[in-house]
Amino acid sequence: MKTEEINYVELTALLIAIILLIISITLIIVTGNQLTLDYYIGFFLFSGSLFLYFRNKKYYVILFTLTLTGGILNLYDPFLIKLTFGLVFLSLNITFMALTIAFLATNKDLLNTVFPQKSSLEEEIQIEKKREQQKIQKFITQYQTKSPIDLERILEKDSGYVEEAKIAARRVLETKSDHTI
Repeated sequence: MKTEEINYVELTALLIAIILLIISITLIIVTGNQLTLDYYIGFFLFSGSLFLYFRNKKYYVILFTLTLTGGILNLYDPFLIKLTFGLVFLSLNITFMALTIAFLATNKDLLNTVFPQKSSLEEEIQIEKKREQQKIQKFITQYQTKSPIDLERILEKDSGYVEEAKIAARRVLETKSDHTI
């Protein structure tokens, strides 16, 4: 079984968040204070993100992005030092903003593979169409020597042939019928 190598650059923002969380929890326990729900939420989200990084990077990106967004909006703050500023009715968390910037800066390739740009999707569609045309052309070359009866068998609904083979058989059959007229 091939194991994937860990890319620590991609994990930079998450590792920083985990280190900050560990420091915060340690300081709270040492000072004898109670852990609040924010610390448990932070621990769950960060450890879940780390687990998903190794299991499914697409879900890692989604969970960690939602985690950062919730932190920016100050829905929870698992860090001891609370750096926030207010904008009208919103209170935004500076620590999570910095983590988001680090995440975006270090995960460009991962984000592009998880959420490809439209142009690359169009390119993939074009490549797939080209492959399909190449398969059809290959079948056409193979079917030039087949009789019309054999070609009709290929075109039958339950013949077991792939769609490209059927398209090729139809084209060859059409060209043979054009030549007999």
